[in-house]
Amino acid sequence: MRIVLRYILATCFLLSSLLKAFSIKAFEQEVQLYGDVYIGTWVHSYSLEIAISVCFLEGVVALVSLWNRMTFACSLIYLAMLLFFVYLTATNLFMPSLLGSIESCGCFGELIHFSPTTSFLKSLFLFILSIANVYYLVRATRKRTTSNI
Repeated sequence: MRIVLRYILATCFLLSSLLKAFSIKAFEQEVQLYGDVYIGTWVHSYSLEIAISVCFLEGVVALVSLWNRMTFACSLIYLAMLLFFVYLTATNLFMPSLLGSIESCGCFGELIHFSPTTSFLKSLFLFILSIANVYYLVRATRKRTTSNI
C-alpha cells in the first residue's frame, strides 16, 4: 500500500511540475493572483522565482521519491506542500475575495483547469493520501526496528 501511495503522489507531483514548467508564465500569473488576493502583495514581486521554485521542488521531490530515496523526507515535503495547497484552495473556495473566487488554480498548468471546488477536493484527496503515506512509512519503520531487536 505504501508503495502505491508513493507512486501516486510522485506521479501527480511530477505531472504537475512538468505541466506548470511548460507554461511557467501562466503559472507565474496564478502565483501573482493568489498572492495578491490571499497571501500578500509582496508575493507579486517574487512571483517568477516562486513559480520556478515550486516547479523545481515538486519535480525533484517526485523524482527522488520514485527512485525510493529519502522516502521519509519526501513524504514530509509532500505533506507540507499539500497542507499549504489545501489551505490555499480552501480559502479560495470558502472565503473568496471581494471579487469572487479565483477560477483556475493552475495546479496542472494550462492543460487541466479545475474549478475552486474540484481544486480543493483534489488537494484534500492528495493530502489524505500523503497522511496515509506517512502513516504507512512510520509503521513500516517501526516494524523493521522492532524485528531487529
